[in-house]
Amino acid sequence: MAVTIKQIAELANISRGTVDKVLNHRSGVKEDTRQKVLKIAKELNYLPNFLGKALVKSKAPLKIGIILTPEYNPFIQEMLSGVKKARNEFQAFGIEVIIKMPISLEPAEQISILNGLESEGVVGMAVFPMDDDMVRNKINQLVEKGIAVITFNSKIEGTTDFCFVGQNHRKGGRTAAGLLMKLLATGGDVGVIISSYHLSCHQDRLQGFIDKLKETASPINVFDVQENQDRKDEAFKITLAYCNQHPNLKGLYITGGGIAGVGSALSLLNFSHNVAIICHDLVPDTLELLQNGTVDFALGQSPEYQGYQLVKILFEYLVKKQKPASRDIEIPITIETQDSL
Repeated sequence: MAVTIKQIAELANISRGTVDKVLNHRSGVKEDTRQKVLKIAKELNYLPNFLGKALVKSKAPLKIGIILTPEYNPFIQEMLSGVKKARNEFQAFGIEVIIKMPISLEPAEQISILNGLESEGVVGMAVFPMDDDMVRNKINQLVEKGIAVITFNSKIEGTTDFCFVGQNHRKGGRTAAGLLMKLLATGGDVGVIISSYHLSCHQDRLQGFIDKLKETASPINVFDVQENQDRKDEAFKITLAYCNQHPNLKGLYITGGGIAGVGSALSLLNFSHNVAIICHDLVPDTLELLQNGTVDFALGQSPEYQGYQLVKILFEYLVKKQKPASRDIEIPITIETQDSL
């Protein structure tokens, strides 16, 4: 049976009003009394009646904004699925989730979206941030105004967000390099396709990849790095250019979206099984290329789970007044092969 405020008050030998102040983080209570109430509540697994509070607020729901990256990236579609799942679960508690998906990976567009959500009266945001000083400053301005901000997937330094959700992307890049070294023990020419230099997650993957090769004195030669903005058509063109300019191409590393374009280019040139390929994200295009042997290893980061966590963490912070156990919530790296699917 769920414990009530009345029972906590009786056990603490204080009034229900005092217990209510403590559990709702209001002032006017002595510190020793506050700690006593919190300990009793914790020991008895007290859970407040959020649904009742939400119903009271139902005429004016709490608005939170989720800012993703462009919808043409299949990874974002997976993340969007998790956001929508959480939105459906938490809307009964008076939460309105506003989802924004830009059409580019440009800082100016992201700032415009941040401004728009602020004008809509959101009390919390989850942002896939561009690594840009204007974006960084805008996020800090929002926090100063009392808006709760989470950043996710791509960490940027210098922000006052209360939580980051995502992988250690340098570790991801190092993992990719280690796998490629096993495939290309004798080395060879390798090209890299990076999503965007405006996203620190891809900068970190690239840096981790390069660092690992240098530290091990690998004979692998990274001859070029080209940006594709997660677009499969750009990845197609870059892959064709790499193959034409480097007929002895041995490998490709793709840090973000667009793997379908890589597969199409290699198939066109009959290179599909002659080039070692490491990529990220277990989206449908990746799974297909794993199954037919074009992709050798794919590193996963549970996008649907990440999307769900964004709404859940903001709900707990804004409604339950609970901060995450850690400022950085690290998403584990998974590795898939043709045989592990």
